[in-house]
Amino acid sequence: MRSIHASLLLAAALVSLPIAAQADNEIQPATCAASGPASPGELHREWIMVGWEKHPGDSFDFRQRLGHLYHWDSSDVVLYDNFDLQHRVGRSASEWASLWTGPFNELREARHSVMDGPDVIDGGRLAASTLEFAARLETAQGEIVGNRARTSLVWECTPDGWKIVREHTSVRLVSREEIDAIVPHPNG
Repeated sequence: MRSIHASLLLAAALVSLPIAAQADNEIQPATCAASGPASPGELHREWIMVGWEKHPGDSFDFRQRLGHLYHWDSSDVVLYDNFDLQHRVGRSASEWASLWTGPFNELREARHSVMDGPDVIDGGRLAASTLEFAARLETAQGEIVGNRARTSLVWECTPDGWKIVREHTSVRLVSREEIDAIVPHPNG
């Protein structure tokens, strides 16, 4: 089932993105890693486990933490996360950064754990990756919010490597007991 979902996601992304062309109208070749730390699966893992982690006292600068993963110059970016209570869609990486920087800076801490994946389909110019993660978020008031999420990213192969052009994250809240079992607080 996962491979069907990822295949459909990749097919939809392939149809919706224009082909980058050189001055002579030939397709511009770009080579991106299919395995290793610069591959879509490992970048997806880094996206959640490094980019969205926040420790007490940290400030969160989206561009500094996650900027290298997003396509900042593409007009084909579509980003969605239902954890946003207003259910907004980001149409650029800079718009997405503006939606999440404030709320994330208001958190005292954000800790994550990968539950499943990443699963990747690499189509050459585009790749799709999915993974499930858990997040233990602590508000400035000390409230713990736990969630489990499944996220799908579409990556475009650029001369600078893989860049996110599509993001869809579906989140469900979980109990304090469940999140403490999955992502325990480091101090006990």
